[in-house]
Amino acid sequence: MGKTREKTGPDRLFTTAFVLVVTANLFNAFGAYISTALLPVYVVSLGGSEFLAGLISGMLAFTALIMRPFVGWLADAWRRRPMVLIGTGCYTMANLIYAFAASWPLLLLGRFIHGFGLSNYSTASSAFLADISPPRRRAEAMGYYSVAMDMGLLGGPALAFFLVKFLGLERMFFLTASLACMAFLISIPVREHRPPRTGPWPRWQLKTGIVSKRALAPAWMAFCMGMGIGPILSFLAIFALQRGIGNPGLYFTIQAVGLIFSRTFSGRLSDRRGRMAVIIPGLCLIAVGLLMLPSAHTLVQLMLSAACLGLGLGSSQPATMALTVDLVSPDERGMAVSTYFIGFDSGIAMGSLALGAVATRYGFGTAWIAAASFVLLGLLATARVPQRHPSPAAIKEHN
Repeated sequence: MGKTREKTGPDRLFTTAFVLVVTANLFNAFGAYISTALLPVYVVSLGGSEFLAGLISGMLAFTALIMRPFVGWLADAWRRRPMVLIGTGCYTMANLIYAFAASWPLLLLGRFIHGFGLSNYSTASSAFLADISPPRRRAEAMGYYSVAMDMGLLGGPALAFFLVKFLGLERMFFLTASLACMAFLISIPVREHRPPRTGPWPRWQLKTGIVSKRALAPAWMAFCMGMGIGPILSFLAIFALQRGIGNPGLYFTIQAVGLIFSRTFSGRLSDRRGRMAVIIPGLCLIAVGLLMLPSAHTLVQLMLSAACLGLGLGSSQPATMALTVDLVSPDERGMAVSTYFIGFDSGIAMGSLALGAVATRYGFGTAWIAAASFVLLGLLATARVPQRHPSPAAIKEHN
């Protein structure tokens, strides 16, 4: 009788709050990937250069990266839900600016607001998800949450270029603003899981307010993953076209399918067998996918690489995010999640820059091998964390 109650009570995952959080993430993901796909085209249509299009697109990640340390502290010192609403509100405002913009400075302003919203939403929403998820099903929860983002990646860009023929660029941004507004409305009824703070807020300090030391190991894994994913996002299309390989957009479609497929079961495997049972094979699969690229000369070979990359990232990312939360107390979850995303975002940025330089000097074949090597360096951190999570203390605290 006790065991039955435990499965349906403390270990219940699909609560109203969980469904609302995942649904809001789905709306945000569709809007984000549609605007990301169309924004460079929009910049060029306004008379901007390709460099300017890249600068405006990159402002999103840059703003989010510099804001994350403060936002991580605020998510712990304040509350998660208001920051989720601030994030989705900024998404809505940014897309409305895109729709009315007639010059690139306004687009840059919109991208800055969008990046501020991203830092708030992704940090607070992930921490809130950890608050409401049973510790024994935490990676499974992270997996479903990530699947919502993958659905946006799978359908967003394709939907964008289909609808833009009928609606035009400006009206497409009204659509993305509506999707962000829906995420805002869905997030309103979600109640805060943590009790409100009764004492004074802890002061932000330079020594303790940048990163969570306990989360550095999974953040290193995320950094190494980003070093492998960054060059794919930046150079895969150029690489495929240079080799005369079909439609490079199919690479990202297959990758998204692999992500969704692996995330539906890898989270549960991580919860049952331990985080490392999923993280280590996942990192190795990402490396294998990258190592397949130097010898890829056909569309089939490219698709095999995409499948490996998607399966590897879909397995390792939710498990490393769950590990991040496992390693800290509930009052440090916001900072820990922020530290994780700092690692991942900076890995993507540095991977694009550094391996772009390698590709320019030595060719893409060497760059893909270097990217795979960086991903495997993430395995160095696996020896610095316990092999089984969550701890009995964490389960007791949740119950």
